[in-house]
Amino acid sequence: MKSLEMSEPGKLGAVINCLLILTLLASCSGKTSVEDMDKETQSAYSWAATANMVGDAWIRGAVPNKYAEQTLKRATEELRKEKEKIDKIKLSKDVSKRDKSGLLSEVLQLANKTEEISRAVRQKNRSAVRQKLGELAAEKRSINKLKKSSRANQ
Repeated sequence: MKSLEMSEPGKLGAVINCLLILTLLASCSGKTSVEDMDKETQSAYSWAATANMVGDAWIRGAVPNKYAEQTLKRATEELRKEKEKIDKIKLSKDVSKRDKSGLLSEVLQLANKTEEISRAVRQKNRSAVRQKLGELAAEKRSINKLKKSSRANQ
């Protein structure tokens, strides 16, 4: 019966090949700070859009109170998580401290507005939901402007 062990030069070659593959994978998957910021910005924008759609549907009576409350609560939680993720992004030459702090502030505002909409739904206050949806739309526009200006500064 033959041994399945590799010779020393064969083992060394296999180890070198594995290290090369790992190095290649690591370099290909490395994102820049801008890509990380864009990803988290898009996610925050999507959650704000979800809050907007649910609030609007609730005003029209198209979704039940409980569904609207639960969805808005989840959107608020996810926006706060996005803020935490953005906070952890390392600053680099392609992301300024001002861009990062501006984005953190905007995402926090989105979370706060979403929470206010949830509270208004819980109170069954349609006029307050309408008002907060307008404020949320303004925050969404601000985050879009911030995203565009940070790209232009690169």
